[in-house]
Amino acid sequence: MSSLRTSILTRNRGKGGGRALVGGGVALCLTALAACGSSSPGAASNTKESSNVRAEAGTTITLEGPNQWTQSGSSFGAPWQQEMALFKKVTGITVKTDVLPLASFTQTESTQLAAGTAPDLVFNQATYKPYMVVPLDNYLKKPNPFIPGNKDWLSVFKSKYFGPKIASVVDTSGHLDYVPFNLVGTGIFYNKAAFAKAHVSAPIKTYADLMNACTKLKAAGYTPFAMDDSTIGTSWTADALYNMLTWALQPSENHFTSTGKPGKNPTLTTEDVTWAVATGKVTTTSPQSTAWLKLLKQFYDNCVTKNWSGITGLSGDGAGLPQFESGKATMAWAVDFGYATIKSGSNFPLASMPFPTVTKASTPVSVNAPAQFGLSVGGTSYMIPAHTRGKALKASLLLLQFMSSPKYIKTWLTETGGVPAVNGLPTPASTAGMAEGAWGQLARDGGSPPGSTAAYDIAPGVTVIEAYEGYLLGDKSLSQEQTYLEKLWKEGAAYDAKSAGWENQPWAKSLPSS
Repeated sequence: MSSLRTSILTRNRGKGGGRALVGGGVALCLTALAACGSSSPGAASNTKESSNVRAEAGTTITLEGPNQWTQSGSSFGAPWQQEMALFKKVTGITVKTDVLPLASFTQTESTQLAAGTAPDLVFNQATYKPYMVVPLDNYLKKPNPFIPGNKDWLSVFKSKYFGPKIASVVDTSGHLDYVPFNLVGTGIFYNKAAFAKAHVSAPIKTYADLMNACTKLKAAGYTPFAMDDSTIGTSWTADALYNMLTWALQPSENHFTSTGKPGKNPTLTTEDVTWAVATGKVTTTSPQSTAWLKLLKQFYDNCVTKNWSGITGLSGDGAGLPQFESGKATMAWAVDFGYATIKSGSNFPLASMPFPTVTKASTPVSVNAPAQFGLSVGGTSYMIPAHTRGKALKASLLLLQFMSSPKYIKTWLTETGGVPAVNGLPTPASTAGMAEGAWGQLARDGGSPPGSTAAYDIAPGVTVIEAYEGYLLGDKSLSQEQTYLEKLWKEGAAYDAKSAGWENQPWAKSLPSS
């Protein structure tokens, strides 16, 4: 099951995607590379590098992905352009960037990967099978030529978030298929002035307090929580609630290590969840799942923008951000490296907090489990299709290595607000709240409810928003939603079982044919 379902999570249970598709509209240095002056690491290119970095000079490669920083259909923004200009200056390699629509990039890339027509590098949140991409394990064991003295490229990364033992980042064959350019922290930005006017205290600690806050904020003339029809707002809310409400069930699902061997893992793996769905250990009608769906509906009924389903999501850095930035809504789901853009687009004091914890005050099913989401690699991550070969393959690998060099990535991270995925660089103070405490720890359930087959697919061809929308709008009853969702969970589990070669396991026999 694929992650940041990380994207935005990040939140791959092992299929090369972040739970959260994330990004914002940062463009702090709006002119050419030279105009960035001393803030640019361009001067560092004068440092003598390994001759390997110039080996593919003159090569042109194409990178394809969704826009995580601006609403442009043609550019990732000035910081990215400057970074690619610096890469060309250092290596002699030209990178052409192909911007895909946010709403359809997953389908586009998935189709291309299956057909063998994808460009040289693609964003990792796509539905794919391991053979469709280049496994990076052996390359990660070799030196990164952009880091003097480095002998092991993998050692550059923060091992807590990226490595072969982490179930959320390996594919179903146990391989590392992509490289993260940053980490993503997801949380809630809120309008401090509006909270003060409505006499709402922050951070909001419990779900019951959130419901009370929504009542106060509406009485003060605000929409409490910004929302649109993008998958991320629904997905992140559902993910956070599901992990807390199924906390007591999670130990009984934990049967496999990140490599698929019998044993335990710190978070549930794809195989764990597939097994649990196939054997009926988790169902949509259990007391925990029922409470989860009820609270998800309550959140939408009491807090979010009334016409949310008719508002097109424009950016992967958050949900309903135009409403939030205008001051009409007081809270919004967003990611850490959307901070600078959101701040520049608003005129009120901005702060961040985690989603509140569900306690017994909201449902007797609660075991007072902490709200978790976690920093993860579900931010900007790219992989290389298997048909990328020769000079294009070597040049693509150099770009991945360049984007994991602290010397060359520092300015880009600073300007976009991204949390470093590599060692040796500081975390921005502006969004540290998204990474602290229990909220900053990876969710124990692996990141999201069962059923996902891609970053935001809950079953083949069915997105998370499609799975929940009828219920959240009142067109489906709770029992109808449970029946529909159970079907999707099993279809998603069947897809994952077939993709990973588990369909012949005795426990998988009950799954539908995919």
